Amino acid sequence: MSSVPHISNRLSQACMILCLFLVISQSASATDDPSPKDWLERMMRAVQQLNYQGTFVYLHDNQLETMKIAHAVQGDRVRESLMSLNGTPREVIRDEESVTCVLPDSHEVSIDKRTPSTKFLNILPQDLDQLDNHYNFQNVGKSRIANRQAQVVVIVPNDRLRYGYRFALDIESGLPLKSDLLNEHGELVEQTMFTDLQIGVAEISELHNRESLFTYRLKSHPDEINKIPLLNPNKWDFIGLPSGFRLRMQHQLIDPEGSDPVDQYVFSDGLSSLSVFVEPETREEAFSGVSKLGAINAWGGQVEGFQVTAVGEVPAVTILGIVQGMQLKQTHD
Repeated sequence: MSSVPHISNRLSQACMILCLFLVISQSASATDDPSPKDWLERMMRAVQQLNYQGTFVYLHDNQLETMKIAHAVQGDRVRESLMSLNGTPREVIRDEESVTCVLPDSHEVSIDKRTPSTKFLNILPQDLDQLDNHYNFQNVGKSRIANRQAQVVVIVPNDRLRYGYRFALDIESGLPLKSDLLNEHGELVEQTMFTDLQIGVAEISELHNRESLFTYRLKSHPDEINKIPLLNPNKWDFIGLPSGFRLRMQHQLIDPEGSDPVDQYVFSDGLSSLSVFVEPETREEAFSGVSKLGAINAWGGQVEGFQVTAVGEVPAVTILGIVQGMQLKQTHD
């Protein structure tokens, strides 16, 4: 009978070792899970490098649009096609050199030679660490979108001076199956969500191969608005900028049709941004007051004799914080 305690002790030791192994395995597994930034960096690579096509819905300003997208990568060449499936028919094809808009109702093809400033779903900076002082990154569970499994990642602002984001990222590819823009109160103001998605294929036909376009009129708009360096970049001081926001760009916009030039100042915290436009004098039809359209807030009015308009996807308090700190350093030449 003396062997019974011995066997019992051996079993107890084996159970303890097994439990310890399970704890260590679970800890290692948790450590190996991708961080929120890992997921977001994977998303940024996916939207730039993968071929994909599908249908998504875009909710904004209490309107729901259905769009078809195709994103094709061939070597260094990237082309995207966006086609509306409800409302006024239109298709936009864009690459690094131009944006082409096809309007079937008016039988027009419009070509803009200006380089597109952003690509669909490509909204985050390359260096996410620069956002650490003003945003938190969190994994908040799994979801299912377009019949695909997704990891949900949120970017939560530390204050009410900027908006937040919530992404549902395809576990297989990293593509954003769903993207939510959240205002300073955490409320949804814009949403993009795929209803179906194919990865590894992208069908974008060349415009010149479409016989149906032979009867269309061509409207070309090369360099409609020229950007040149400011003649006096030190004209304005921006005092007491909202926390994290810095002046990132400044230039003058020149309209070839002869309108007065407009100075543009772009402020950003690395993710959220807004623009301040300064004109030499007030026009009768100039925008005045405050306005809100979905996620976009705007302010217009007089600052030291100049017409100023500020607009961006940021809370109204951030817009006001910029314009209220504007001071003219020297008289207008």
